[in-house]
Amino acid sequence: MKWPKSKSRSRTVAQSYSRIVVQSHSRTVLSLLLSLAIAQAFAQRDSLLGIARSTNVDTTKVWALMEAGKLYLQSQPDSSVYFIGQSLAVAERTNFERGIAKCRINRAYAYNNLGRYKASVADCQVAIPICRRLGMKKELVAAFNNMGNAWDFLGNRWQAIGAFSDALQAMEGANLPPHFPITVRNNLARQYENLGLYQKSFDYGRQSYEEAAAIGDSSLVASGLHIMAFAALSLGREAEALGYCRRVERIAREVEDPVLLVFALNNIAVISYWDQPAAAEKMMQEALTVAQGSGDLFGEIAALQGLARFSIWSRRFSQAEQYANRALQKARQENMNDEVAGCYLLLSDIALATGKTKSHYDLRRLFFYMSDTLTNSQLVHATQELETKYETAQKEQQIVALQQEKELQQLRLRQKNGLIGSLAGAAVLMVVLAALAWINLQNRRKLFNQETRIQAQKIKELEQERQLSIADAVMQGQEKERSRLARDLHDGLGGMLSGIKQALFAMKGNQILPETSAAALSQVVSDLDRSINELRHIARNMMPEALVRFGLNDALEDFCDHLRQSGELKIHFQSFGMEERLPQETEVVLFRIAQELLNNVVRHAKATNALVQLLRDKGRLSLTVEDDGKGFDAATLDKVQGIGWVNIRSRVNYLGGELDVRSAPGQGCSVHIEMQLP
Repeated sequence: MKWPKSKSRSRTVAQSYSRIVVQSHSRTVLSLLLSLAIAQAFAQRDSLLGIARSTNVDTTKVWALMEAGKLYLQSQPDSSVYFIGQSLAVAERTNFERGIAKCRINRAYAYNNLGRYKASVADCQVAIPICRRLGMKKELVAAFNNMGNAWDFLGNRWQAIGAFSDALQAMEGANLPPHFPITVRNNLARQYENLGLYQKSFDYGRQSYEEAAAIGDSSLVASGLHIMAFAALSLGREAEALGYCRRVERIAREVEDPVLLVFALNNIAVISYWDQPAAAEKMMQEALTVAQGSGDLFGEIAALQGLARFSIWSRRFSQAEQYANRALQKARQENMNDEVAGCYLLLSDIALATGKTKSHYDLRRLFFYMSDTLTNSQLVHATQELETKYETAQKEQQIVALQQEKELQQLRLRQKNGLIGSLAGAAVLMVVLAALAWINLQNRRKLFNQETRIQAQKIKELEQERQLSIADAVMQGQEKERSRLARDLHDGLGGMLSGIKQALFAMKGNQILPETSAAALSQVVSDLDRSINELRHIARNMMPEALVRFGLNDALEDFCDHLRQSGELKIHFQSFGMEERLPQETEVVLFRIAQELLNNVVRHAKATNALVQLLRDKGRLSLTVEDDGKGFDAATLDKVQGIGWVNIRSRVNYLGGELDVRSAPGQGCSVHIEMQLP
């Protein structure tokens, strides 16, 4: 939920909330339809419970009780937990694994609606290995998605991103309903939202909205609008956001989705507060009532925070403090760190307004501590595909070649017209011949210049190819020499130093030395030990043993672990599809690129977090290195002549890959490399 920055701004974007007056006849028809729907739900529940009581087959009893619980997943999640719990007890007593997995996945969904997020994670962690073992692909996707939602509400962004990514990966080869990928994509959009990438979140939400509209799913349409509304509001487009929120409210009331309804009411109230404060506060009270009635803990806390903020604006500080403390208590119970930080900020504002400067200082310090903790745990993971500079250069060369060909054709046409004109009349033959001679001379000069430029272009291309071949040969020679030197250092000089160390130890043990000599000998042994370690470090950097023996994936992970040992930089390593090894030459070049990028992060970025991601998808391979450091102007890279970036570019060109660098001062750096595997 976002707050308007000023009263005047809010009035320019907010629209007054209007209620639809329904005629008494329409209310009567709607009441009859609602009564009929409730009666059908009760009849279905009674039928399922009757089957569960009457059957002697345990699996049938499990399915009947679970289906009864699923009837209440949205409207009454506490009842859903009760019935699914009975079903789970029967499944566990009979060791019915498929039933255990499905019960826990559905109960995790209900727990999320009740705000019991840790319990949801625990159920999913039990269900996931069962689904993998039994090949339950659809259920596996649902389990990862439920767990991702729970981590999201708990404020653990990395765990949420990992769970949603696993859900997308599990979808491959699974026969799923069309709403499944939309739901997971919505959840990933919310992660971009949590990371502050609001435009990207908006784009994902709009894609989900369009796909949901195509299949006619009202709930998913509302979810897509929900994401678009939040992103638009965060980007300062409040009028646009208000329109989305009103559409969400209308759909949420139609499909009886309390979670979406609470979201819509919260944001409509905030946007329209300065124009209609009384109506906005009434709407926020309705949001609180709906959230409490449906067990939506997140919505309840948001509504309490909204009412606290409204009370501050109207100078009812005592009431504001009550609302804020209620929200803080509930957020602490479920470790909802984002909401706890928001409550501290509210309470500090109240303390400042009431003249309690000491309390204001303490609460604001808690807010900054929580905010810093949350900020340090987040890492922007945003990647986009662009055409490479090499492809752009090729297209530009093609355009230049076409233009040159067109000019040549025009020159030939002029020459032909000149020759025809020379036959116009014998009376002016000499004048025409002189003119033609001059024109012909000029045309020949132009043709000569064009041909010279074409030849120069061909020579330049051949020179580039020659330089690339030389660079390839030098690179291969360097790697072979590195490998040889690493072996010689490790096996030759390293062995000799280790032998000297053992000899010194033996001398120390066999000789009775004065105290000063013994101390000096100990210092020599210590210095020798550090020299051996430094030698091993140099040999490892020149040609890591893990790269030769186990391949690129293990070598990169080992290198990240080595850098992480300093404690100054947290490095997260992720890899997908790297079960099979690449050609050794390709692995060596990719390792050198990643090694150079991470060394740059350590030496220059002043970062606290870094991400290394290696992804292989069929015939494509991508390498991404990101950090949250001080960043730089990416446009200046074309002018950089440092050996590090030159080596990175030459190695990417050697692999025939594409290099994309995204950075700005104060916003970290993201380097993405993509290549086609042979």
